[in-house]
Amino acid sequence: MSTHGKLRKAEYDAQVKELRSQLGEQLRGLETQAEAKQQLLQDLGDFLRRKGELELEYGRGLERAAERLGARLREHPAMRRGDQDLPSGLQCCQAVLLQARQAGREHGALGEACVGPLNLALAQLSDDVGRLTKKAKELQQRSQEDLLAAVAEVQPALRTYQGYQAEALSAEAKLREAERQEEKRRGRPNPSSAPPGPPAGVGAKTPRRGSMTKGERLVEKRLVRAQEAQLKAAKARNDYLLLLGAANARLRVHFLHDLDHLLDCCDLGFHTGLARTLQRYMGAERRARGGPLGRLEGLDGAVRGLDPSGDKAKVMEANPSAYCLPPSFEYQPHEGDEVAEVVAEGSLRAELSQRLQQLQTRLSALDLEKEELSKTLQATLGSLAELMGTEEHDGLELGIQESQDLTPTRTPPGKRRAQLQETESFYLAKLSDFLQDRSIQAKLESKRDQLQAALKRAASAEKLGRTPQHLRCPRPLSQCPGQGFPSDLETFVQSTGEPIPLVVKSCIRYINLHGLQHEGIFRVPGSQVEVSELRNAFERGEDPLADPVTPISLDSVAGALKLFFRGLQPPLLPPELYNDLIATDQLPTGPYRLAQLHAVLSKLSAPTLVLLRYLFAFLNHLSQYSDENLMDAHNLAVCFGPALGGLPPGTDPVGAQPRFDAAVAALVLQPDAAFPAPPALSGPVYEKCMALHVDDGDCDSQQLEGVAEEGDAPPGTSPSALPISCDDLPMAPGPQRWWGRPEVNGARSLIPHTFPVLPECASPVDGEFKNPPTETTLEPSSRLRVDSSGTQGRGTSPGRRRITHFTELGHMPLSGGGRGGLHADRAEPKSTGDRQGLVQTFTEVDKAVSRHMTSVFQELRGRAALKPLGAPNSPPAFPKE
Repeated sequence: MSTHGKLRKAEYDAQVKELRSQLGEQLRGLETQAEAKQQLLQDLGDFLRRKGELELEYGRGLERAAERLGARLREHPAMRRGDQDLPSGLQCCQAVLLQARQAGREHGALGEACVGPLNLALAQLSDDVGRLTKKAKELQQRSQEDLLAAVAEVQPALRTYQGYQAEALSAEAKLREAERQEEKRRGRPNPSSAPPGPPAGVGAKTPRRGSMTKGERLVEKRLVRAQEAQLKAAKARNDYLLLLGAANARLRVHFLHDLDHLLDCCDLGFHTGLARTLQRYMGAERRARGGPLGRLEGLDGAVRGLDPSGDKAKVMEANPSAYCLPPSFEYQPHEGDEVAEVVAEGSLRAELSQRLQQLQTRLSALDLEKEELSKTLQATLGSLAELMGTEEHDGLELGIQESQDLTPTRTPPGKRRAQLQETESFYLAKLSDFLQDRSIQAKLESKRDQLQAALKRAASAEKLGRTPQHLRCPRPLSQCPGQGFPSDLETFVQSTGEPIPLVVKSCIRYINLHGLQHEGIFRVPGSQVEVSELRNAFERGEDPLADPVTPISLDSVAGALKLFFRGLQPPLLPPELYNDLIATDQLPTGPYRLAQLHAVLSKLSAPTLVLLRYLFAFLNHLSQYSDENLMDAHNLAVCFGPALGGLPPGTDPVGAQPRFDAAVAALVLQPDAAFPAPPALSGPVYEKCMALHVDDGDCDSQQLEGVAEEGDAPPGTSPSALPISCDDLPMAPGPQRWWGRPEVNGARSLIPHTFPVLPECASPVDGEFKNPPTETTLEPSSRLRVDSSGTQGRGTSPGRRRITHFTELGHMPLSGGGRGGLHADRAEPKSTGDRQGLVQTFTEVDKAVSRHMTSVFQELRGRAALKPLGAPNSPPAFPKE
C-alpha cells in the first residue's frame, strides 16, 4: 500500500474510532440519565415518607390533645347536668375540640398517603424508568450495531475497489506496452530482405504478416482484458460509492432521528407518572388543609410546566460530544482515478437500471410498511397514555370515599399494571421495527438517488454521443466434457482437475452479475422446468448461463445451484460433524467461537474446503445486500443449510435443524475467519466483481506475448523453446498460417499450418512437379515433438533434429485432397490389414513432414549463422512465405 493509501486508511480508522467512542458515550448517557431520574425519584420518595411520618405523628398528637381536652370538658358542670343550652364559652371549646379531631384525622390521612401510595407510586415509577432504560439501551445498541455494520461494509468495498482499480491500471499499462511494441515492429526495417545496392534503412520491407498478425492479436487480447478489468473496477467503484452513501445516510438518520426516539423511549411515562403523583400529593394537601392553599400554587405551576421535549433538548445540549452529528465519511479514490461518482456507461447501464427498478419496488413496500407502523405506534401511545392516566392509586387511600366506584366493570389494579407493561412491550417492539425500516429506507434512498443521478448523466451523455461502449465479447456455449452434476466431489476433482464444478461457477457468476439484489433469492422456488433444463445442459457439458440468448429466472438458477449441493454424497458437511458444529452454537459470539468452527472444518478434505470457502464467500457477499434482497445470514442459512449437510440418523429434524442452521449462519457471517486463507489452502477464491469471461480462443496470453516480443529479446539471451502443442498455440489467419516455435541450435521459427505431401515418384521437371504436391492441414488435435536425442535414423543425418508427428489410430486428423493426397477416416480400423495399412500411411506422412521441416530448419540455421539471434535488435527468424 502506498504512503497516500496508508494515510487515508489511518484517517478512516481514526474516524471510526471516534464514532465508536461517541456511540459509547451515548450508551453511558442513557445510563447516567436513568440513574439521575431514579435518584430524583428516590429522594422525593424519602421526603414524602419522612413527611408522612411527621404528619402521622402530628395527627396522633392532635388526637391525644383532643382527647385530653374532651376529658376536661366532660367534667364541666353543665356537661354533667346534661344541659341542652351550654354556655357560649363551652361551645367554643367544643368547636376547637372538633376542629382538632378533624385536623388529626386529615393529617393522619396525608401521612398515610405520603408513606404508602405516593411512595409506592414513586418506587414503581423508578422501576419503570429502569426497565424502559434497559429496553431503550437494547434498541440503541441494535441501532448502533446497524450503523457500525453499514460503516464496516465501506472498508472492504474500498479495498475491493482499490484492488480492481490496480488491476485495471496494470492491464492498461500492459495494453500500452503491447501497442508500443506493435508500433515498433510495424516501423522496423528487415535487413535480410533489403536489396544489396541501397544503403541500410532505404527501401525497408513491409512488416511480416505472421508477426504482424500475432502482435495485433496480442493487442486485441490485452485490449479485451483491459476493458474487462475496467468494467470490474467500475463495478467495484460503484459498489463502494453506493455503500459509502448508504453509510453516510445511516449516520445522519441515527443522529438526527433515531436518538430522538430512543431518548423519548427512556422518558416514556416518566413525566406523566411524576405529574400524576405530585397532583395526588397536592390534592392530599388541600384536603388536609381544608381547601385551596396559596403555597401550593408554585408546585402546581411546576407540575404543569413539565416538558419532556425541553428536557431532551437540554440533555443533548449538555453532551455535545455524544449527540452532535459527526462528519461524513469521505470518498477515497485510488491513485490516478478521477471518477468520484457512480457511472452507468456501457454494459453497466442495463444492470443499474434493473437495480434501480428493484430499489423503487422495495422502497414502495417499505413506505407502506412504515406508514402502518407509524399508525400502530400512534394508537399504542394513546393506549399507554390512557392506562397511565388511570393507575390504581388514583383517589385510593387519600381520604376519599371511593368504595362505591369500585364496580365490577373496573379493571383490577394488578391486571391494569400487567396490561400497561404488555402495552409497553408491544410499543417497543413496533418501535424497533419502525427504526429498522427507517434505517433500511435511508440507505436504499441514498442508493436510489445515486443510481438515478448516474442514469441521468448516462442518458445525457448518450444524447451528446459521448457514451463509451465497453467491449463485451459474445461467448458461445462452452463445452466442458465430464462436468455436470457429480455425486462425489472428491472423485470429480481427481478425475477432472477442476476444484470448482462448472455448475457452481456458472450459477454463482450469473447471480453475481444479475441477482445480488433479487428479492427472496434462494428462498423463492424457481420453475421446475427451467431447473431441469439447466441440469440437462450442464450434464451435456454446456454452460447455458454463459451469455444466454433468452433471460433465465434467477430463482431457477438458485434452485439449480441448491439442487447440485443437495445431490452430493456425502454432503459437504457430513453428519459426523453435526455434533461438533452445533456445539459451537452454544459458545459466545467472538474469536473463540470462530476458532472452534475453524478447527471443526479443518477435519474436511482439501477439495471440500475449497468449494465451501468459495460458496460461503459468495453467500457472505449476497448477505451484504440484505436490505434489498431480504436475505440476511440467518435466512440464507435456513434456505441453504439443508442442502449442505445431513443430520445424524435418528435425530429429530424439528429441534436439530435450527441449531445446524445457526452454525451455517456463523459461517456465512465470517467465512474469512472460518476457512483457511489461500496461502494455507490453494484453490480458486470468489471474486465480488465479476464479468462475462472473455473467450481466450486457442492461444495463451503468455505464448502470444512471447511471439510478439521475440525480436526484443535482451542481448546475450535466447528465448526458451515452447512445447509445440497445436491445442495451445495460436494459428494466424491468412493463406499461410503457423503453429508454434521449435528451436534448432538456438534458432527458432514457426511451424507452417499447411505443408506439401510429396509422393515418392514426385520430382521437379523444369522447375515444376509432374505430380503436384497435395497440401495437408495440421489439425489442432495433433502433437509435434522435436526429437533432440541426436540419434541417427532413416532419413536423418548425425546431429540433425527430427520432427515426429503423433496421432491416435482411428482418429487421424490429417486430410488431403487430389492426387497423392491422404485421407484417414475417423472410424476405428475394422481389420488387421486395414490397421497395418493405416500405420504405413502414418509412416509415410511422418517421412514427408520430416523432409519438409528439415529443409526449413536448414534455412533457419543458415540465417542464424549470418547474424546471431541474441544480437541486439535482431529480427526473429521466420520462414519466408
